[in-house]
Amino acid sequence: MIRQGAGALREMYGLTRGLGNLRVMLGSGLLGMAASGLLNPVMPLYLRSRGLGFQEIGALYTVGALLPIFVQPVLGALSDRHGRKPFVVGLSLVTSLMVPAVALVDDPQPLAAVMILKMLLSRSAAPVSNAMVADFAPARQRATLFALLDATSNLVFVAALFASSAVIRALSVAGTFFLAGGLFLAGSLLLLGLDEPARPPRPEAARGGAG
Repeated sequence: MIRQGAGALREMYGLTRGLGNLRVMLGSGLLGMAASGLLNPVMPLYLRSRGLGFQEIGALYTVGALLPIFVQPVLGALSDRHGRKPFVVGLSLVTSLMVPAVALVDDPQPLAAVMILKMLLSRSAAPVSNAMVADFAPARQRATLFALLDATSNLVFVAALFASSAVIRALSVAGTFFLAGGLFLAGSLLLLGLDEPARPPRPEAARGGAG
């Protein structure tokens, strides 16, 4: 697995030579996947320890998965109109700050609200982030880059899962939340270095210029 991961990273590095924006997106995405891998094993146990039952946890994740259905089309349309970078960076920064906030909330109801909001923001940002990767990727290599990005992200996630138990023992549950929040924040700050991709003129503007 380690050999495959190293090979995927080398191939991705070669394919993105001269594509600085894609490398920024790759680095940010890998930091986010590492943070998600650290949190994945501990999150349900943490919610249980704060008084949420299994049915409440299931309902929480269900609501967090359903709400983005209504938000994603709106964000997609806004990012097409106003540019993707403000939405990708802004949502990523807010989400990264909400991860350590989860560790500071003891009351079950506010905790559930924070968790739902976190899932809503992170999942709503995903299509815009993917569109930004597509904007930066050369058309001939787009499918290859997406495949390698997905494979590399999954390997980083699995590696973080394996490391999570040792991290939790060393840092405690709260410390793991803060570490994951720091990784998310570092990935978000990386995105500040992105150049906004050029957007084609809207049909109305093109028709106006032609007239």
